[in-house]
Amino acid sequence: MFWTTVTHLLGKLWHEIVFIAPYLLVGVLLEATIRTFKWHLKLRHALVRLGPFAVLAAVALGVVSPLCACATLPLVIALMQGGLPLAPAMALLVSAPLMSPAAYVMLARMLGAGWANVIVGCAVALGLLAGLVTHLLRPYGFAESEIFRRELPPGDFHDHDYPVGELRCACGHQLSHRVARRTGNNRVLVFLARVAEGGWKIGRFALIGVAVEVVASALIPAQWITRLLTGDGVWPTIAITFATIPLHLPQVTAASMVYGFFLPEPGQVIPLAKGPGIALLVGGPVTALPVMAVFLSMFKPRVLALYLGICIGGTLLLALTYHFLPFKL
Repeated sequence: MFWTTVTHLLGKLWHEIVFIAPYLLVGVLLEATIRTFKWHLKLRHALVRLGPFAVLAAVALGVVSPLCACATLPLVIALMQGGLPLAPAMALLVSAPLMSPAAYVMLARMLGAGWANVIVGCAVALGLLAGLVTHLLRPYGFAESEIFRRELPPGDFHDHDYPVGELRCACGHQLSHRVARRTGNNRVLVFLARVAEGGWKIGRFALIGVAVEVVASALIPAQWITRLLTGDGVWPTIAITFATIPLHLPQVTAASMVYGFFLPEPGQVIPLAKGPGIALLVGGPVTALPVMAVFLSMFKPRVLALYLGICIGGTLLLALTYHFLPFKL
């Protein structure tokens, strides 16, 4: 009986992995292209020079960037050291985990183009909200000189001996950087190395999502979960929003989990309710525990409170707004 159950679960896991693999590959190729040509870096370098347009540029960078919340925070702090105000920094930090090329491809294939486009809209809206709220609060203790727990030592986060371990970047050890150094920055080989890096980074999150769904489906009656995700009331939205706060739930993981719970037939639309869907696909990625830990170590508590307030309040606002809008996804 035990081995029969294990075999069944492994078979289901393999079936779902085979289905999502082609769309995962498309997303990985898109992100590898962006990283190889360094389009996101060009926008990042322009942020500190854009003045009042920096929030808009930060949101645009967040939507196209392949970075998750944990990778975005050190980048944000480095940009702030270079003169970026807190408002566009917060806009980038909030919008980046919600969308990336790989996330869009997988959302569109697994949940439908409507859901993928709605999450893009949510990423833009939440990023702009974060920038606006942070800018308005700047005179009340959120100026750049008032938010850090301690003055950060000068230096480049990419240096191997940078004294603040939480911010020290290890990108020099990445495969693509090693390949670039050894091949004289051969673009084809660097691209292939970035494909391998992206496949590992994104693939493992998709695998976690599928594995969690397979195990949860075996232990929890499927109708309990689907009833929560398809619920029309306000309470399922609120419950999912607060349940995802302590979870490290990247967008690809969340999408894989939702797809696995419903396992639609070809051409069938997943009946994911608007409110709970937004709560899971927006609230899950933005409130990652590792990010909160770095926030507490680097910033004063009020900055973490502002970040959580924007993430939780913004998620509820978006979810409830979409819930009451008279259209279907």
